[in-house]
Amino acid sequence: MSVIPHLLAALKSTGFQRCADQISPSHLVIEGSLSTRFGDVPCLARIDRSFQTFPLVQLTQVPERLLPVAPHIGPAGSLCYIAEATAVVDIFDPIGQTLAALEQAARVLDQIMAGERVDELTEEFYAFWSGPQFFEDVDSRTSGASVLLQGGGTFAVTDNPKRTLAKLAHLPGKLRELPVAVDRVTTKAVPRPKSDAWPPKTVGELLAWQSGLDDACRRKIEARVIQAYRKRWQFAVVVIESPSMPYAFATVDLLKIPRDSSRDQRIPIYDVEIIRLSMIRFDDAYVTQRNIPGQTTLAGLRVAMVGIGTIGGYLAEMLAKAGAGTGGGELMLIDNQDLEPGNLGRHRLGADKSFLPKAASLAEEIKRAMPSLNVKPIAHDVREVNLEGFDLLIDATGEQALGQWLAARHSQTTPLLHIWIEGAGVAVRSYLANHASEGCYRCLCDYERQGDFAAVEGGVEPLFAGEGCEGPYVPFSASVSIQAAALGLDSVMAWVGRKCWPGLSTRVLSRIHEATNADCTILKRPGCPACGS
Repeated sequence: MSVIPHLLAALKSTGFQRCADQISPSHLVIEGSLSTRFGDVPCLARIDRSFQTFPLVQLTQVPERLLPVAPHIGPAGSLCYIAEATAVVDIFDPIGQTLAALEQAARVLDQIMAGERVDELTEEFYAFWSGPQFFEDVDSRTSGASVLLQGGGTFAVTDNPKRTLAKLAHLPGKLRELPVAVDRVTTKAVPRPKSDAWPPKTVGELLAWQSGLDDACRRKIEARVIQAYRKRWQFAVVVIESPSMPYAFATVDLLKIPRDSSRDQRIPIYDVEIIRLSMIRFDDAYVTQRNIPGQTTLAGLRVAMVGIGTIGGYLAEMLAKAGAGTGGGELMLIDNQDLEPGNLGRHRLGADKSFLPKAASLAEEIKRAMPSLNVKPIAHDVREVNLEGFDLLIDATGEQALGQWLAARHSQTTPLLHIWIEGAGVAVRSYLANHASEGCYRCLCDYERQGDFAAVEGGVEPLFAGEGCEGPYVPFSASVSIQAAALGLDSVMAWVGRKCWPGLSTRVLSRIHEATNADCTILKRPGCPACGS
């Protein structure tokens, strides 16, 4: 039985009714008014007949007090009254949900008209600064000149054309450098729409708006446009780097109004029309920091990881996305083995890399995804590699003997993180000594041999498969490898962010085992041959 008749009956008491014009069979259009302290505002609402989305509300008459711009009001009167990511559609109560949505729309509109949400205009700046999309790929968010690339409908502003071309090589059309003046200027002011003459359509209107935000920035913008005019540029781009986002504009025809003579000192730029540009950042710093705002990344650090196997393959990719190899840093991948077919079921690499060096193959995969990264593969035994000068060493081999050798050689001079899997995926563990008083990996191994600090109660029985000609190996699924890599990344991010993090961390994956100890700190073991305590 259709719920629409019952919905219309419920809406009638609120003053809404079915609209005569129904534009789509998938939606019910109703008309009515939203009540505010400043009077009723007429509107239309489009209701999804499947009730899987919230109603779309459009003001049919935008009140004068909301012109020319207002937060959460679109150019055609659309009202953004709810953030879908913060609300759950209740498909089992379509009538109650629709009534609640209209109440929320009226509440938000009332707040907007009262001026209580003006600050939110900043968050919606690009809703009012619409224009052609330009990619921005610059290392330093400071004033300076940049290069404009164009091809196949794609535009990019960059301070390193080679790097940007590599990032955009998959897009249609061959990008080439354009002879166009591109200047970047900085401001400490967060942009927001103006209450009149908005959006700006000429250089003069833009400068007037900018003077109300940051007059020093206005002067810099004006100087850049004047400079382009004197150089006889027809087209110029100015990018403003603000604390919240970059925004930009381009002149349409900078020489449209010529001077009367060479003695004419006027600079007739103020009536020149502009094109507002929507900037899309895809520089390394933005990609790295967007999902971990406020956290310290690995940018600028030298990180070396030993072991590009079942753990290291996934962890290397995670490290790259956390900033390793960016900002002048380095990500070194050390492994002297080739990828065997038997590892494909739980390795980051695929069949196309079979019998090829794991370090070089993974570096190639990472560079393809993030071309600007400084990733260096080393296909040698780590005992032959110079690891001096690194900010962090990671042992992802899972080999006790090699882990202890690394501890003996480097744990006293360089932070050294070990990550391994217990048994056939029973648990994953990481160890990093955070203080000179804490023991090394060899200390932990000796404690474990004495029955201390075991991962699970009763210990882990060795389990092997593939006996015979194939050789024994420890079986576990790829999900275990990924969880070990995730624990490793969490440990690394805690280290770089100087957060409180236990030296020994354990995550039990088996449902039939119980953890023996809570995550804890390991003290030095007297007489340890590795750390010499």
